Amino acid sequence: MSSKATGSMMERRNTCTENIDKLSTEDMLATILQDDRAIADAIAVCLPDITRLVDNAIATLSRGGRLVIVGAGASGRAAMQAACEYAPEAHHAVIGLIAGGADALLQAREAAASDYERGINDLQTLDFNSNDMLLGLSVSGKTPWVWGALRYAGSLGATVATITQNAASEVAQLADIVIAPQTGPEVVVGFANPKARLAQRQILNMLSTALAVRTGRVYSNLRVDINAADTHWAERQIAIVMEAAQCPRAEAKRALESCNHSCRTAILMLLTGLDAWHARDLLADNNEHLRMALQEAKGRTAMTTH
Repeated sequence: MSSKATGSMMERRNTCTENIDKLSTEDMLATILQDDRAIADAIAVCLPDITRLVDNAIATLSRGGRLVIVGAGASGRAAMQAACEYAPEAHHAVIGLIAGGADALLQAREAAASDYERGINDLQTLDFNSNDMLLGLSVSGKTPWVWGALRYAGSLGATVATITQNAASEVAQLADIVIAPQTGPEVVVGFANPKARLAQRQILNMLSTALAVRTGRVYSNLRVDINAADTHWAERQIAIVMEAAQCPRAEAKRALESCNHSCRTAILMLLTGLDAWHARDLLADNNEHLRMALQEAKGRTAMTTH
């Protein structure tokens, strides 16, 4: 048997880092940092496809559907994290699924990741339907559990998207929207594709942030949907209300206490002079979009002054 590396291995080797084991620690880290700069460029090339992903996801949520993000192993953990980052409440319209269930968050479940039928069954358990949208994560594109989920979602007529490094893979062939950033060879061959996973994570961050903005969870560049679950988050609420309304701490705290610690309601009260009851109703009429509620309040004020 030949001791030479296979052709595919040679293709995966990074010619810029062949002497990384000879470098000083600082030079080694500088080399890694320089190589990682290619990630942003690779994502930039995919921006039109990421835009399609976000716009389709927003349309799905707007009509009452759900965005379900699925993956195995590290991709599954990224899916779960992206869903959590979209909204602070426990139940909402962005759902993360990991092959093998919650136990796989702590320990990889290779058998589950290799189970095509289980990918189908896990979506059926969610009552996934054509009104929903599926985003499959698979760096290699070769995860049977993800294949099953994508094929099932597509058979229902749901929009299917994927983030993968392999644009010619099975998951890419099963998707309507394919995001395949070409991040190039890794610094060191043998690790689990850290650059590709960083790209995946950054795209997911773009997605969760964009969805939060478009669904009214953000006012200006402030998150206004956070809950006062503990002292830390209660303080964060006060700080956000102070910044949004440009008011003293005591005034922000008083407004929050008068509206059951609803960040959006407190800001609307302070910016419009409405009481908690009317501010709450106005937000409800505007699907919890604070900026839209503010515009309506200003419109009403303008009408009464003429």
